[in-house]
Amino acid sequence: MKKIYLLVLILAASLMLQAQTKTNIEPPRLKVGVVLGGGGAKGAAHIGVLKYMEEMGIPVDYVAGTSMGSILGGLYALGYSPDQLTQLIGGMDWSAYIGNKIDRSTMSNEMRLRQSTMLLNVPFSLQSLFDRNSKVSFISQLPSAYVNNSSLINLFNDLCVGYQEEMDFNKLPIPFACVATDMISGKEVVFRSGSVPTAMRASMAIPGVFSPVEVDGMVLVDGGLVNNFPADVLKEMGADIIIGIEITSNKDVTADDLKSLPQVFARLVTNSTSAKREENRALCDLYIVPDVSGYGMLSFNPQAIDSLVGRGYKKATEFHEQFMRVKQAVDHSAGHSVVKTLHAPKAKNIAVDSVLIRSITINGTSDSQNSWLIRKGRLKVGGQYTQSNIEKTMQIFRGTGCFDEITYQVKQSDSLHQNRLLEGVYDLKVNMKPAKPHVFGLGLRYDTEEGAALLLNVGLNEKKFGGSKFNASIKLSYSPRINLTYTYAAPALANFSVAYDYRDEHFKWMLDNYKGVNIHYYQHKVSGYISQFHLLNLSTAVGVSYSSNSFDLASTEESLIDSIIFRQNRLFTPFVTLKYDNLDDSYFAKRGISAQLKAQYHFDTKDREGRYFDLGYAFQAYITPNNGKWTIIPQFYGRHRSISWLFNLWNTFGGEITGRHFEGQLPFIGLASVADANENLDILRCDVRYNFYGKHYLTAMYNYMFQWSSWEANPLATLSNGLHGAGIKYAYNSFLGPVSFTAHWAGGSGVSHFGAYFSFGYTF
Repeated sequence: MKKIYLLVLILAASLMLQAQTKTNIEPPRLKVGVVLGGGGAKGAAHIGVLKYMEEMGIPVDYVAGTSMGSILGGLYALGYSPDQLTQLIGGMDWSAYIGNKIDRSTMSNEMRLRQSTMLLNVPFSLQSLFDRNSKVSFISQLPSAYVNNSSLINLFNDLCVGYQEEMDFNKLPIPFACVATDMISGKEVVFRSGSVPTAMRASMAIPGVFSPVEVDGMVLVDGGLVNNFPADVLKEMGADIIIGIEITSNKDVTADDLKSLPQVFARLVTNSTSAKREENRALCDLYIVPDVSGYGMLSFNPQAIDSLVGRGYKKATEFHEQFMRVKQAVDHSAGHSVVKTLHAPKAKNIAVDSVLIRSITINGTSDSQNSWLIRKGRLKVGGQYTQSNIEKTMQIFRGTGCFDEITYQVKQSDSLHQNRLLEGVYDLKVNMKPAKPHVFGLGLRYDTEEGAALLLNVGLNEKKFGGSKFNASIKLSYSPRINLTYTYAAPALANFSVAYDYRDEHFKWMLDNYKGVNIHYYQHKVSGYISQFHLLNLSTAVGVSYSSNSFDLASTEESLIDSIIFRQNRLFTPFVTLKYDNLDDSYFAKRGISAQLKAQYHFDTKDREGRYFDLGYAFQAYITPNNGKWTIIPQFYGRHRSISWLFNLWNTFGGEITGRHFEGQLPFIGLASVADANENLDILRCDVRYNFYGKHYLTAMYNYMFQWSSWEANPLATLSNGLHGAGIKYAYNSFLGPVSFTAHWAGGSGVSHFGAYFSFGYTF
């Protein structure tokens, strides 16, 4: 029996040797793995090392990374070359992704108003107020982080076209793994399968900065909290030779190195993972630490990226001999020279390659909403589109303010054509998450004309796509205001609104001798109007209003002015307003046009003969040659009216804020208070602004005001009798709102007036 068993073994061995000889099976070669640590923008140094490795001819069989290392490692595993990675990382507007930025040109009027007036906007739901068993509270509804998922997920989806489905990461062009941290268990989560974009997004979700990613009941954040240098993961994947690239510093840390959130977070990661990091370093056959001194986690500008890539490359050259030995060992184990090999096709980058869209599917919305969104999104089935086209559409969707997260995927069409996938044909799938319906806003401001001001705002159902909405704003200041507005939004038609406004204005009126008279003006106004639902850049309103207007003068000043001018009046006013605004910023625009035209016809309900017409206009253009530091801003303002003895219908001008005390008040550099003009008023103005450093600006301003009457024999003769005004303004674009100081002068007709104006915060 033993002899038979022995003969079987000999025969089996003989057959195996014959098979090996016939098929010429190569011996297994040594596998090379690369591990990339986290480090934010400083991780660009990884690219330089990878570039040198490719020049040395060293194959990469496995890639593992954490945080920024997972992004660069994942893209490298998808087939992107080091040069392509440099262009991608250096060419991206990371501030748009990190700041969750929405192009102003795609915002609704409500979003623009909030952006330009509110310091803080907090979406919320009333669920906790009506459901006693609800565990939802106002605090629990606050955002979990500064940046939500959508912008970065969309970015990664655009870069991973062809590999967006759930899949085994071993089937990528280069096998890949990355690490995240589960906030529920506190344990390490290693992604070796699933969605590549989701894995990369989870691995770099810095707590408090990027919102967590929920996967299979786990709440995932930055993997650097548990394993910032996952060489052990690479070992488990099968790597025989491990090349480690880590972004770290050997410099002793002092209190001066822990002044910002990124610095504190980086130190926290270092302290929490120090033990495991030492173990992983010991697994490396080559351990490379590029010099990244002088750069931070957010140094994403093109110059910094190029420099960091260069530093990584330079550091790799210092390991030339060690790389040579790795190359020789790999070639010797294979029995021939080994080159880098991709095991699957490269991912498609729709930022540079257009795709044919066969279908568009929107999830999370109703059929009626879908038809409106597709129509406004300007994408059509059968069209050829790139990332910029699709991202513009997503900006329009986000600009409605009705959706909290909008993510999309461009997937190769799964329709069969003669038993084959449709090559080059893709489906666009959009996922929409409705926003919390209500929002609370807070604004703060101080200036030398009015003092401190506080704005409180509540918008109920404001972030719903349609239906009934209610908005309440209260301005608490020396000149308080109240606005209550009910709107019924019909997306297929328009907005139908009813509003109540109350204003209680205290200001100084400048007489001809530029001595001020203190005036108290208060108004109650009810209006009803129809406006557009959501037109990009263009807005319209048609309606009527009824207002009650009253004036008071200090008793010692009544003799200066005929009191009949300041009598109470009640006006019924039909009006039409047209606005166009495509500015790229509300306060420091570099390009675009803002124009407004408003026509009103007033009926004095106490005077049958009292009928007055006025037409106001404003125009601003922002021109920045070569997108540089100089911006030229030509401006025109005017208000033409019929003769009226009602003071609230007079033409008024002065100050830096349009409509500060009267709806038709025009801005004029040189006067900080309110002055009046004749029947018709026009102002020509030009500013030249220089962005001399960072967010610091210096602006030279000049304007010329002239007034004329249609009944004069020669109205143009008034051009030489106008008022000049000039000023110099320093401004800083702070995160709390603009801070500015203006020194100004006005003169003409023998009058000269100097003054200064300081303001802090958004205008409201």
